[in-house]
Amino acid sequence: MTPERPTAESNATKVTDQTARIGPNAIIRLAEAIDSLHGKESTRAVFDAAGQLRHLDQPPDQLVDEADVIALYRTCGDQLGPAPFAKVTRLAGQLTGDYVLHHRIPGVARALLPRLPKAIAARILAKAISAHAWTFVGSGRFSHQCVAGGLTITIANSPLARGQRSAAPVCHFYAATFERIFQSLIDRRTRVTESACCAMGAEVCHFSARFDGALAAQPAA
Repeated sequence: MTPERPTAESNATKVTDQTARIGPNAIIRLAEAIDSLHGKESTRAVFDAAGQLRHLDQPPDQLVDEADVIALYRTCGDQLGPAPFAKVTRLAGQLTGDYVLHHRIPGVARALLPRLPKAIAARILAKAISAHAWTFVGSGRFSHQCVAGGLTITIANSPLARGQRSAAPVCHFYAATFERIFQSLIDRRTRVTESACCAMGAEVCHFSARFDGALAAQPAA
């Protein structure tokens, strides 16, 4: 979601690098969210337990090793518990969406996309997100499909779900970031839900975006 210094390189190209990397918003906004909902002491405790205090003491200004993000989100879930973790990571996603809207989306696009038919705007926006997917899925694989009333997004080998086991989806950060961007640029009533997650045993994490209250296609059984 965070096209750190936009580039023409695709996610497929980046995953061949020896070390997959993820944009710093995944770390910076998580710290802000924990601060906001639980206080700075809790933030420091989470980062310390994850072995990531260096990123708290000196917030990163470039892409970081995806292993750092994986460790941080896994530890955050362990430390806070499922419900508080969901709230914190959703807030982190919303903050990331705001950052992307103000710093990574050109003003012309912010003005033009809401004026276009929703199907066209969604197609343009989804293509742009896909082009920069390597900045937020690391070695995961991002794909999307435009459908009637919305679009579907899948992330295979999601860093946020990797190695986790859960009875419910855990990629709240992604869902909230997509939702905030789509609400601003396509329709303010947009809702994005994660209907399947690798942490639940699914093959891919599956997100459905609904515009105007229409339900996007669900994954095949």
